[in-house]
Amino acid sequence: MGTVEYATLTCHDCGQDTRHELAYAGRLLVVTTCTRCGNRIERDVRDRYLRDLRQRLVSKPSRMLRRFRRHPVGFASSLPRTTVLKPWELLEEIRLVWSAAADARRAERD
Repeated sequence: MGTVEYATLTCHDCGQDTRHELAYAGRLLVVTTCTRCGNRIERDVRDRYLRDLRQRLVSKPSRMLRRFRRHPVGFASSLPRTTVLKPWELLEEIRLVWSAAADARRAERD
């Protein structure tokens, strides 16, 4: 699903300061969900996500080299796990972005 973080925000549906789940795809906030009433705010970030993803892919080799130089043993030991999991994480990110975009478009029509 990308990265999930939590923050206390005022929900515009229930009017309370409640804990909200914030779902990110890369560096972009995609979905905000109130944990009290379940109200979801979904954003269509497809264009920005594709630009962000392109930048992340271009910068990946230099980021990997930097990690290798700083912590060669840690980098080498994490490589097998990362190699297997990263494609799945990316797929989940893409699913989140496209699902939120479809839901946001549906909400605009209603």
